[in-house]
Amino acid sequence: MANSRLTELAWPQRAALALSVLLALFGLAGFAVTGFDDFVGAGPDYVLGLRVNPLQNTIYLATGLIGLTMCWRPRSTRVFGALMAPVYLVVFAIGAPSGEVAGTGPLNANSAAGFVHLLIGFAAVVIAQACVRVEQANRHHHA
Repeated sequence: MANSRLTELAWPQRAALALSVLLALFGLAGFAVTGFDDFVGAGPDYVLGLRVNPLQNTIYLATGLIGLTMCWRPRSTRVFGALMAPVYLVVFAIGAPSGEVAGTGPLNANSAAGFVHLLIGFAAVVIAQACVRVEQANRHHHA
């Protein structure tokens, strides 16, 4: 049954599902490395080349879990993408080194993490826009 449910999802929903799973797993992996102490610390903790701290892990895990609940319908997937885009673009802006030593801000983000945050933000825009197209196509198909 789960397999048939996945095949019924439009591609933006599958993309949101994949992104959400990756974010949730990355958040969990981050907590395995950093633990829960020093929430906004600038420790030397890395997951797949991205410097992390518990605050970043919380953002990854929370957005991943939210995405897992919202990717099952095109409209909620669109809302998820529309909310994720500004969240991760703000996370990028907060974590961007901008002249300071990478990893000294509240997110402990290095340049690689900043690039990933920017990529997630733009991917969320694509997901939201694609959901609009899917909804329009479904309306025209049923009309």
